[in-house]
Amino acid sequence: MTERKPPFRPADAVDALGEIEGDFVLPLCLPGSNLLIGEDLAMLVLDTIHGQRVGLPLSQQGAADLHAVLGEALRLLQARDRGPIQ
Repeated sequence: MTERKPPFRPADAVDALGEIEGDFVLPLCLPGSNLLIGEDLAMLVLDTIHGQRVGLPLSQQGAADLHAVLGEALRLLQARDRGPIQ
């Protein structure tokens, strides 16, 4: 059985472009991400406000789950505001 990791705490996270171990926070990203899908792997590519590109590897199931979660979050925001998504 694998050890359980401590929960993610944003206050303890480090900059993704600085250290490479532990939990990290991505820098602010511009709108217009790209999704690259291969046979076994999907890659979400984000452009940061500093002009750097960050790739987040996902399984195809992970990409599908992310799509479903974000769609539900947007639906809940729209339902709460009773108007268009801002």
